[in-house]
Amino acid sequence: MKTDYYFYAFIAFIFLRLLLSGPFLAVHTIIVFSVPILYVVLNKHYHILKFDINDTIQSVITLFVFSFTVCFFLLFAGIYLGNFNWVNIFDFSWDFSLLMLLLSFNYELLIRYFFQGFFEKKFGSIIAIILSSFIGGAIFLPDYLSAGVFFGCGLFFGFIFSKTNDMYGVSIGGFLLRMALAALA
Repeated sequence: MKTDYYFYAFIAFIFLRLLLSGPFLAVHTIIVFSVPILYVVLNKHYHILKFDINDTIQSVITLFVFSFTVCFFLLFAGIYLGNFNWVNIFDFSWDFSLLMLLLSFNYELLIRYFFQGFFEKKFGSIIAIILSSFIGGAIFLPDYLSAGVFFGCGLFFGFIFSKTNDMYGVSIGGFLLRMALAALA
C-alpha cells in the first residue's frame, strides 16, 4: 500500500513539468526517466529486456507498419497545411538519431513497463492502457500536437505491448514517431 502512495506521488511529479522551465525542466526530465531504470535494476526485473524472437518480430513489424503509416499521415498533413519542414529529416545527424532511439526506449520503459504494468495490476488491461497512454501524452504538454499523437498512438502501442510484452517493438515505433514529429517541428 505504501508503494501506491509513492507511485501516485511520482505521477503528480510528472505533471509538475508544466510549471518548470530551463535547467529545472532538464533536472525534472532526468529524474523522471531515471526512476523506471532504477526500478528495473533494484528489483532485478531484467525479464523486461528479454529478446524473444517471435514476440519481438511480431511487435516490431506491427508497430513499424503502424508508425510508418502515422508518420506519412503527419507528413502529408503538414505539407497540406503548408509546413515543409519535413525535409529537415534528411539533415538529422547520427547522434541525434541515436539519442531519439535511446529516448524512445526510456520513454516506453517508463510508460509501458512502469505505468501500464502498475495500472494493469490495479485496474486491468484496458484501463491500464488508457491511463498510461494519457500520462504518456501528458509528458509532452504544452505541445498539444505531440501530446495528442502520443496519446492516440499510445493506445495502440499499449495494446500491442499487453499482447507481446516486448519493449523493442514499442521503442522502434516510438522512435519513428519522434523522428517524424521532430521533422515537422
